[in-house]
Amino acid sequence: MPHIWIEYSANLDLDTRALMRAVQDAAVGDGSLYPLAGARTRAVRVDDYLIADGHPDNAFVHVLLRIGHGRSAAQQAALGERTFQALRDALAQEMARRPLGLSLQVEQADPVLNYKHSNYRDYLAARAAALPRTVAGAALNTRQALAALAEAVNAPPYQAAPRAPVLYIKPANTYAADGDAITLPADVPEVRIGATLGIVFGRRASRVSEAEALSHVAGYRVVADLSAPHDSYFRPALKQQCRDGFCPIGRELAPVAAVPEPDALAIETWIDGALAQRASTADLVRPVARLIADVTAFMRFEPGDILLAGGRADAPLARAGQRYEIRIAGVGTLGNTLIASA
Repeated sequence: MPHIWIEYSANLDLDTRALMRAVQDAAVGDGSLYPLAGARTRAVRVDDYLIADGHPDNAFVHVLLRIGHGRSAAQQAALGERTFQALRDALAQEMARRPLGLSLQVEQADPVLNYKHSNYRDYLAARAAALPRTVAGAALNTRQALAALAEAVNAPPYQAAPRAPVLYIKPANTYAADGDAITLPADVPEVRIGATLGIVFGRRASRVSEAEALSHVAGYRVVADLSAPHDSYFRPALKQQCRDGFCPIGRELAPVAAVPEPDALAIETWIDGALAQRASTADLVRPVARLIADVTAFMRFEPGDILLAGGRADAPLARAGQRYEIRIAGVGTLGNTLIASA
């Protein structure tokens, strides 16, 4: 649950895919009461109808929202209000130009005569656990990273502190797994171990609001953003960041519901068994939801894609023969041994 039926009169020329997405996103919300795997939404065109005086311009859209038994009256009211507002927003332009009636009804399913069975949750989890199509990282998204630039941030080529996310890409050749040995190229004697939170998307995210951002997240993974030491942020540092194996990704996916405070996670980096750095997602310039909203304003993410929240500029260095381990409280661990090229 919820199951959503959207009925509309045949004289409306609607983008039903967009309408279903808007209504379902509002109904699911953050997923705490109505998980995404339980959502079933369909749009049904009604050819035979009679509205008010029967004028052919009269139109209607009716939403029936059926939810599982046991929700409180307050929960049902909150669900109905936010979903109806999304319906009104989606059809505001249509209502401005024609006679249109909008309605929404919330029903609870029978507590006994209600049968269901699906494997959607398993498939959603599997898609989120698969190798991502895209990994995008946010540079200069911690207070320490921004402070490390000092007055240089106001000099060419920067001219000012960034007013929008500064992004870079970790392509597929950089992907590696927990436990893999990472080979350092001959011209890279040591690498920075950028410990960062990986935000894993559970469904398509495009132009999402900050309030709805986390409802698009499947969970979080530990990611090691490895790079050869460099000082360039505003110009692509491909040679330093995109070497083979330079983006190890933790195997464990911590579901979003199990991480209620993604902006207050302790991060530790250990090298050869010794603590090398402590950090926290509390230091993010753009917290997780805000970062998602700002990046999806111009870039779409698909299920399984990962957005790296960002790390400190003073990430510890490690060389061939050493082993690092990253621990993010409530999310998991990731460890790799660095080896020299043959």
